[in-house]
Amino acid sequence: MGSRLRCDLRKIVEILLRHYGFRPSPEEFLAIKAIKEGVHPFGILVSIILTQNTSDRNALKALENLKARLGRELDPRSFRKLRLEELAELIKPSGMYYVKARTIINMLKEFRDEDLDALSTVDPSFLRERLLRVKGLGPKTVDVFLLTYRGYPTFPIDTHIRRVLRRLGCVDPSEKYEVIRDKVIKTLPSELLLPAHIILITHGRQVCRARHPQCSKCPLRDLCPKNML
Repeated sequence: MGSRLRCDLRKIVEILLRHYGFRPSPEEFLAIKAIKEGVHPFGILVSIILTQNTSDRNALKALENLKARLGRELDPRSFRKLRLEELAELIKPSGMYYVKARTIINMLKEFRDEDLDALSTVDPSFLRERLLRVKGLGPKTVDVFLLTYRGYPTFPIDTHIRRVLRRLGCVDPSEKYEVIRDKVIKTLPSELLLPAHIILITHGRQVCRARHPQCSKCPLRDLCPKNML
């Protein structure tokens, strides 16, 4: 298996950035919203957990419930006063709420009060390993946090990104998360990783949809193998 993507990803990203512009909506990218609002790093990570397997719109409702109950900063100390059932009820709009509530509680166990600065200060490569040990935290969630909050050169891959890259012939359908992540990191300069993440998601949501893709409107149609047949 090659160590590089089978497409010119930089060209693809640049075309998409020209087409859509780089103005990510905070309501559509909850981690960015949380960072802009000065939420505690723990709360930023919680906001990303809430987006798992749901829309950011539903996750936002859950996040606002938490802020109303715990305060705007979402300091981890405030979460400690919640029982599992109450936490699950607050985040119910995001779906899979008991699974997500247990993940948040697992994070509280991993990061005790005396260790709360770790999310901001620990070396990101070590922090990635540590976060991946927390039951319920997957690599995409961890990488979104590290890329958006810590500015660490990593690349989160969600279903939209995987679909777009597969349709463009950049990756094989069977390639694992870490393989694709590694290839993208080797392909793009670090300053393009966050724009690439956001713009590929935007393209997957608006044009390269799972069902009924809008191929006639696609700015990448001249690069897409489907249109070269």
